[in-house]
Amino acid sequence: MTSQQAVSQTRALVLGGGGAVGIGWQVGILTGLRAAGVDFTGNEEILGTSAGSLVGAQLSSGRDVTNAFAVLASLGESIDPAAMAAGNDAFLSAMSQANLGNDSAQFLREMGRTAVTADTIAPGVYLGLLDTFQGIAWPAGFRCTAIDVETGELVVWDQGSGVSLQEAVASSCAIPALFPPVAIKGRLYMDGGIVSHLNATSVSPTDVAVVLSCHSLTSPDAEGHDAPVTSLAAEIGELAQLGGTTRLITIEPDFGDMKVTADQMMDQNVASQAVQMGQLQAEREATKILNAWNL
Repeated sequence: MTSQQAVSQTRALVLGGGGAVGIGWQVGILTGLRAAGVDFTGNEEILGTSAGSLVGAQLSSGRDVTNAFAVLASLGESIDPAAMAAGNDAFLSAMSQANLGNDSAQFLREMGRTAVTADTIAPGVYLGLLDTFQGIAWPAGFRCTAIDVETGELVVWDQGSGVSLQEAVASSCAIPALFPPVAIKGRLYMDGGIVSHLNATSVSPTDVAVVLSCHSLTSPDAEGHDAPVTSLAAEIGELAQLGGTTRLITIEPDFGDMKVTADQMMDQNVASQAVQMGQLQAEREATKILNAWNL
């Protein structure tokens, strides 16, 4: 491939959802990759879902991605660890009772009811946790996902949506039963990662896509480690579609002996450990990504 072709290729980064632990791992791996020479700030698109929307908004705004931990700190000040764990358990329970199965529309309607009726922190308090984005211009190329609580429709917010960056990220991260849905233009929106934590097929057509999945993309082991709360089949299907037309690099967490279960995904102590794991993993993944990114 000539240097002119290398310059003309389009590139996208997909950042998946994964709670506080997902934020930690993505912060760690992105920090490590940047130190190794992988710079994602110049690509055409960053697509974020839930945790990935928070990290992606920092990255695409030209900010240090470690600023995402300031949001986690604010979260810890507003919701004590016991209440956080209880909210996460309520979310997992609601996911289990709604039963994704083959009827995603019904599943999303039930999760929407959970989002609206759950006793959470006040909407204004929740939005205030993301005031780091207040008044910030929408970064070119950044997109993030959310779900309409009434219709179950997946929406992709972008620079042309007429939505503030603060509201868009808040809606993408609004985990039902843990955080309140976010009102935007007269409708309510909840976390974009309820069915798929990647939403990879929402990325624009591109030559190269790097996908950072905060969950394993293989079946959970017998003890339920890293058991996905979304549809593994949906995510694998999305990646298969991308792989047909795109040079695709998929990275999923390698936590070594540290087993992270679904009920720990909002644990900030585990999230801090995930940062270190992500940095170590970046050293192993950098060459693979550089080879694809810089063709």
